Amino acid sequence: MGVNIVTNRNYYAILGLREGASLKEIKKRFRQLALQYHPDRNPGDPISEEHFKLVAEAYHVLSDGKKRRLYDQKGYDGLRKQGYRGFERTEDVLRTFATEFFDFLGIAGVRPQAHPSRGADLCYQLEVSPEEAAKGGEKQIRVSAMETCGACLGNGVISTSDLQTCPWCKGSGRYTESSGIFTAIGTCPKCKGKGKVRMHPCPSCKGQGRLEVTKDLLVDIPAGVENNTRLKISSQGDSGENGQSGDFYLLIQVK
Repeated sequence: MGVNIVTNRNYYAILGLREGASLKEIKKRFRQLALQYHPDRNPGDPISEEHFKLVAEAYHVLSDGKKRRLYDQKGYDGLRKQGYRGFERTEDVLRTFATEFFDFLGIAGVRPQAHPSRGADLCYQLEVSPEEAAKGGEKQIRVSAMETCGACLGNGVISTSDLQTCPWCKGSGRYTESSGIFTAIGTCPKCKGKGKVRMHPCPSCKGQGRLEVTKDLLVDIPAGVENNTRLKISSQGDSGENGQSGDFYLLIQVK
């Protein structure tokens, strides 16, 4: 069970901007808040993760002329009636804004998972010469990705350690927390609703359940590829907690 959000969806307030803010101001504020609340920098914190999704949703609407006009005229209800639902999963945010995060955050969707799910997608920017773009061919690149820890099989703890009451939810398996924008209510992400956790982390992965590894990928550059083309390599992203890996996106930059 995920987190339930109660919010007035005031996108300007979420970004800390006045109504009528310029696109430049919206982009600048999005960069600041996305960096502040990115899950890489707040591992295991559901409140920051919900902030992250709301900030991305606000930017998604206010940076789009059509969506913004509808929102300014009819508010969030107007967007909902047109079928807009924002971002339910953090992975959807990372996938939608993969290029933006790569450009201004220096990260490409790498994040620890708060619940069993598909691994995060990764993005890599590859610069090629005009001649290489015209002819195409194979390129070997070195990338970093997260893989399931073989020592603990992704559990993050020593399997023989004793179960103890979860300190996050005090054994209830649930949590309720509030911020100035919303109230989050859901299953405890630490014990996944069980109320008990194993307290001794795996020494190999330091309790993360996954390890960062460096690997070489051989990618095929199609002949005649254009600048800013994005190529997809399936299942070469981060490993997920359920064994499903994310995808790898290669952003081609022609010199």
